[in-house]
Amino acid sequence: MTLDLNVLNHLGLNLYSNTPAVLSEVIANAWDADATEVIITCDQESDTIEISDNGCGMTLDDINNKYLCVGYQKRINGEALSSKFKRPVMGRKGIGKLSLLSIADTIKIYTKKDNQKNAFCLSREDIEREITSTNRLYTPKEIDFVDFPFITGTKLVIKNFKKNINRTAEFLRKRLARRFTIIGSNFNIILNDKPISIEDRDFFNRIQFIWPIGELDPSLKN
Repeated sequence: MTLDLNVLNHLGLNLYSNTPAVLSEVIANAWDADATEVIITCDQESDTIEISDNGCGMTLDDINNKYLCVGYQKRINGEALSSKFKRPVMGRKGIGKLSLLSIADTIKIYTKKDNQKNAFCLSREDIEREITSTNRLYTPKEIDFVDFPFITGTKLVIKNFKKNINRTAEFLRKRLARRFTIIGSNFNIILNDKPISIEDRDFFNRIQFIWPIGELDPSLKN
């Protein structure tokens, strides 16, 4: 049995069509990497989204043998719990990183771990070219490392978005708040300098009655 690179079209390149779903994959990876902080910056002028976390980061071996290994499954490889905080990992099928290319053409990745600093670029155009060629191997382009303000961790720069992809901070805030119940539990997501909170879910103003199991969160009493 052989697999063609064309399978990437079905696994990831066309997996999602909306920004919140894609960013959720990145945030889930940060959770799995024992990050306590994820910083997202949506810059409308430069038309980019930057996501950085203070997780464990990646060495060159991690990049080649895990991140760039499509279908790498953490649970099967003895990583059902994160190494530091023993969190149950969110990553399942090992294809989430491909989802980034379903909304944009260029993804730059900067990561540092164990005094190693690495940077590379994923290009949808280059992958699609390899898919249509006789090659069965895609090699991301190595780029210059640009530092970011965490000792360890990973930063992604997403650019060259597809048309009609909503990527404003206002649109993302509510939808990311609704996707993650872990916000605030030693895990904070900061979007354009403002932390995402459970209030951003915008559910509570629609509730007439609430019956709590256990102690009611003080933020819900108002």
